[in-house]
Amino acid sequence: MSDQHSPVPRPTDRGAWRLVAARDFRVRLRDKGFVISTGITLVVLSLFILARAFTDDTRPSFDLGLTGNDAAAIEQRADQVRAAAERRGVEVNSRGFDDERVAEAALRDGGFDAVLTKDGVLLGLTSVPPVLTQVVADAAVRGRLTAALEAGGATMGEIEALLGQPSIEVRTLEPQDPNRDENARIAFIAVLLAYGQLFGYGVWVATGVIEEKASRVVEILLSAIRPRQLLAGKIAGIGLLGIVQLVAVAAFAIGLASVTGALELPATAVGITFVVLAWFVMGFAFYAGLFAVSGSLVSRMEELQNVLVPVNLVIIVSFLMSLEALQDPDAPVPVIASLLPFSSALAMPVRIAMGSATAPQIALSIALLIAGTAALIPLSARLYAGAVLKTGTRVKLRVAWRSASAVGLEG
Repeated sequence: MSDQHSPVPRPTDRGAWRLVAARDFRVRLRDKGFVISTGITLVVLSLFILARAFTDDTRPSFDLGLTGNDAAAIEQRADQVRAAAERRGVEVNSRGFDDERVAEAALRDGGFDAVLTKDGVLLGLTSVPPVLTQVVADAAVRGRLTAALEAGGATMGEIEALLGQPSIEVRTLEPQDPNRDENARIAFIAVLLAYGQLFGYGVWVATGVIEEKASRVVEILLSAIRPRQLLAGKIAGIGLLGIVQLVAVAAFAIGLASVTGALELPATAVGITFVVLAWFVMGFAFYAGLFAVSGSLVSRMEELQNVLVPVNLVIIVSFLMSLEALQDPDAPVPVIASLLPFSSALAMPVRIAMGSATAPQIALSIALLIAGTAALIPLSARLYAGAVLKTGTRVKLRVAWRSASAVGLEG
């Protein structure tokens, strides 16, 4: 029966994809996998947001032991270290020791991150935190400068005025967005979710095709509707469920972050979320046909991973390029990735959130993605039609293409 094809259905099935979409939406909504994945996503996001809420306001803190000839010298060095730490936005708690051996013993017992000896040597047990090293070095340099200026007859007021001046004035030709860092964090979380959704819902499309193929349900369906209608309905139904889940998760995350104060959400947070959703819709439409074709080429779930490798690799590479956009959105690789159809769904939202993408680039990205999707739709529908009725061994793309043409199932 696998090689028997149904006759070309009547052209009155134009709206049949809506019935298929509603069916797939309801079935997947009640699926345990959907409920479990949603629950896991919410739990992970909650832990991340709550962790930031309780730890984000704490500055890096270090414990430093100080040795010296007398209490006055130790206190002076402690003041210099605290001032240097304050300039770097960290906290250093210091304690003085008269005996260097006692200080070393405290270091070995784990009571301190490092010990600064009276000779200016910074001791660590196995290593010294780089930030603490920078703080101590800054304090030492300023201490030497202060001593030199005092020896030259400068007053303390003059010394403080000189040391308080910035080493260099920093300016930018264009003002930087004050919300840039928060926008980057929001974009990262949103794109990470979209990346997971592309994978998860794409696989659902493929597994749905295999289930219908293995149970021979697809043969009944194709006796009533055309392959393109069936494929469109399946993609629309599962894609809509993905959008619903993304909106629910995003609303939950934004609400929890606002209540706990984990993130200082800028006014653009909701806009970034909608940008990611819009690109997810376009990206899913681009990839869903490829997932469906992959599923139609095999008859067993065990074979699915092998045929999905090329599609999965493309999505992974796209995600990695979007992460690079977080570091430097104007670098050549992120800019190109934000324009290419296979990667723009993940890379362009990041560049928009970072304020890097220009209006012409956004317009070109959308145009190329829509054009790429439009080109893939008939190609995917034809391959899907030629392979979905063939059971047994894995179907080659060349065979699927010819089979669809031979029986008139291209659309």
